[in-house]
Amino acid sequence: MIDGLWAIGVLVWGALLGLMYFGGLWLTLRRLTEIKRQTIWVLGSLVIRNVLAVIGFFPVVKQGWQYALICLAGFILVRFILVRCISPEPR
Repeated sequence: MIDGLWAIGVLVWGALLGLMYFGGLWLTLRRLTEIKRQTIWVLGSLVIRNVLAVIGFFPVVKQGWQYALICLAGFILVRFILVRCISPEPR
């Protein structure tokens, strides 16, 4: 059975993981024009972001698939929010 307070905590945890992941992606792409070794920069960022996301999701997944789904919802929700906030205005 899902505890409501724990579910809210897991949702917030997923949102923090999403903020780290997609915020890191945004920062990586933003600095890409200033970096000489772009391939290393992008691959290094990808590896670091994925490792941190997996490490962050692991304790939640151990609690059950319901909590993993809630965490994933928070993760994806942040993506939609960041795309809406960061994307340039249409011309």
